[in-house]
Amino acid sequence: MKPDIVRRKLSTIFKRLGTAIGKHPYIFIIIPVLLSIASIAGLFQLNYKRNVINSFKADSGKFFSVQRFIEKTWKSASVSDKIRLSDAPNGNRLYFIRKNGENMLERKILQELKMADSIVKNITIQMFNRTIGYADICVKMRNKCFENSFIEIISDEENVLNRRRFKYPVDIDNLTYSYRSYVINLGGVTTDENDYVKTVKAVRLFYLVDRTDEERIPLVDNWTAEVYRRIQNYNFQNVKLLIDPVWSIKEDTKLLLHNLKYMIGAVVSFICIFSMSTFMSQNLIRSKPWMGVASVLSAGMAIVTSFGLLGYCGVENTHCNICIPFLVLVTEVDDSFVMIANWRITDPEKPVENRMADTFAAAGVSITLTSVTNLFSYCIGMTTSIVVVKIFCIYCATCIFFTYVFQITFFAGCMALSGYREEKGLHPFTFKSYAQKREDCQIIPENEHIFMKIIRDKFGDFIYRTPTKVIVLILYLINLGFGSYGVYFLKQGVDFQNMYPSGSQIYESSRVYYKYFTEYSFPIHIIINKTLDYSDEKVQESVEDLLRRFESHPHVADSRLTVSWLRYYKKFQKTSIAKYALRGYNVSNKNDFVEGLREVFLRFKAAEQFSNDLVFSPDGSEITCSRFFVMSKRLSNRKTEIATMNEFLKIADEAPFPVLIHHMLVNMIEQGIIIDGIAKQLFWITGLLIAIVFFSVIPNILCSLVVAVCVVSTTIETLGFMSVWGVNLDIISLTTLILCVGFCVNYPAHMVYAFVTSTCKTPREKMKDSLYHVGFPIVQGTLSTILGILFIYKETYVLLTFLKVICLITMETAFHALFFTPIVLSLLFSCPCLRDKTNTNGVTMKLIELKVNQQ
Repeated sequence: MKPDIVRRKLSTIFKRLGTAIGKHPYIFIIIPVLLSIASIAGLFQLNYKRNVINSFKADSGKFFSVQRFIEKTWKSASVSDKIRLSDAPNGNRLYFIRKNGENMLERKILQELKMADSIVKNITIQMFNRTIGYADICVKMRNKCFENSFIEIISDEENVLNRRRFKYPVDIDNLTYSYRSYVINLGGVTTDENDYVKTVKAVRLFYLVDRTDEERIPLVDNWTAEVYRRIQNYNFQNVKLLIDPVWSIKEDTKLLLHNLKYMIGAVVSFICIFSMSTFMSQNLIRSKPWMGVASVLSAGMAIVTSFGLLGYCGVENTHCNICIPFLVLVTEVDDSFVMIANWRITDPEKPVENRMADTFAAAGVSITLTSVTNLFSYCIGMTTSIVVVKIFCIYCATCIFFTYVFQITFFAGCMALSGYREEKGLHPFTFKSYAQKREDCQIIPENEHIFMKIIRDKFGDFIYRTPTKVIVLILYLINLGFGSYGVYFLKQGVDFQNMYPSGSQIYESSRVYYKYFTEYSFPIHIIINKTLDYSDEKVQESVEDLLRRFESHPHVADSRLTVSWLRYYKKFQKTSIAKYALRGYNVSNKNDFVEGLREVFLRFKAAEQFSNDLVFSPDGSEITCSRFFVMSKRLSNRKTEIATMNEFLKIADEAPFPVLIHHMLVNMIEQGIIIDGIAKQLFWITGLLIAIVFFSVIPNILCSLVVAVCVVSTTIETLGFMSVWGVNLDIISLTTLILCVGFCVNYPAHMVYAFVTSTCKTPREKMKDSLYHVGFPIVQGTLSTILGILFIYKETYVLLTFLKVICLITMETAFHALFFTPIVLSLLFSCPCLRDKTNTNGVTMKLIELKVNQQ
């Protein structure tokens, strides 16, 4: 068995397929059209189960499992218990700062805050013949709506103005253990030596809503939107209002992505015009302008079919998937450029079915190879735990599959019809007889496509020169080195402060949050998921040591804000009440310790809260799981949040017993933690798989490595330049990179395949021949991608990130395909010691014997 059995079999299959399409083109056109039409109804069944922000969260992995464990273990935890929340609460968040930036504890400011609170609570909407207000959808505790602690006390203005009413950050009653926290409401606080509040620079008001009932979610969402709309229209005299930046980003992104669909028509028009113009040649009969339209129609039908079928199957969709049509339109028409280029060098003396067979024999394996590698990159992307990335890859993979299928059916059928027009000597626009075929259709030097000829002769001679090779290889090393260096400075995670330009409301509200409300950020859940004997002093000391390690961290508040049932239980044992309540219990004994905890301590009203921090065995004799809380502080940016969370995980891993870490915003912060691992896994595994796939078709290890090196170095260089261009490694850039990792293999793979299957003998001629086959299609694809994607340009972080990443990786891919790859291959085939290794062992394929007079 010859080593290139896969390639030869595929080539034979494609040759037969090309012959069949040449004989029966209408069949291959009509069937894809009918399939696309049948899929249209599925577009109306696409469902959006999550909002933009929720789709950025993970649905599996370590942090997701911990959150699900908490929700399952402590089902009875009240949503209004801010310390024990496992996820960010739903509802409205309003930020207020004084217009002159001074202290807000003044009568006129407090009056406006009370007025704002009253406005929100009295806003109603009409839905389903019902009047819906805050009282109907709020989170209730003891049959009362959740109330902001600060609003509860400013009703007594005099006490507040005397600054002796409350302490910050928390006011704890040492006798009853009850507490009142002002962390979520007050920012920029200064206190006196007794922790009583002196000045406040910002106030944040929460209005928590209940989204646990699926039927009420539309009511909740509409009421929330109405509150933001109405409250922003109110003219406050002394305070400046800023609404929740997360909600604003969600709505703005949804609107932005929704409006993108209106640009699809512009991109379609541009790609059509671009393709039509580049498919023209100096010989009108050999020109194929309508194939430009056919290539766009083929890609468009693939998009409709993919989205429609996934809609029929009930696969969840996200708003971010509106970007997929743009990406498919500007990147996946490249195969049509390759097919047309191979058609142009076939013998015009042959019948159309034979020319189609020769075209498919030359191009079919190459476009199959690139399509399969694209699918692999998306399949790897499907394994990620972030919802939006997973869904994006599912839709992209389906689009790539149907784009490939329609390329070798619908587009090929159209190409066969164009071949019959060319065979009859008809004008490409009027379809009237234009000239004699033998005079205008022969492949003679003056009838060769001018750009294909220039790239083969002029550009090929230029890059084969020794000085050019040296310069290109030096540029490659500099580019790779600079990219590798830039990777170390690549920021991770979405930075809300930099997503929008300064001066915008979203920027201002994000700035207020990070400036005033990160002194005490959010509680950290420390969960000991193991049965321990807490009556044992050594165990108690181990737990205390763990808590002290967290409390000693620079981004953890002091022990006053630590919530520990064990500490409070031990304090309780020393009180005068405990002398009677725990009479007869020996708390150093395991059974008495647990029974006293369950039957005595947790029955006190002030200690009831701790029942949500303990899990007892079925017989109540042991504590199988417990949790504690420390308060994070001074997490003033996303980079600090990610670094701190990693350090918390390290502390947990070093504990003598299993410890789980969680907090309510981990779903957003964990993006930066896990994206780095996803990126590394994606690129290196994809590079390896691409090498394996390529080797299975072209059994040459060195050529396979060249393709893999191109993919890996392109992605490394892109990541490095991203950091220079101010692009973070976040969900948006990662999603775009997944698409581009598949895309960046296309051009180098086409070039390598054309090189090793060339019938030319010398490395110089092989290089020129491969450039003649795919050089101009690579130029066409590069220009169509960069120019086409510019249509979605807008001064927003999402689209700018999207655009920057695509432009970077497109230019890097073109450099590797047009310069690096042919030069490296020519060197490999020129080296005597490697010539036998680079021999394709019969892989060379006699493409077509051209009647070209090379004078």
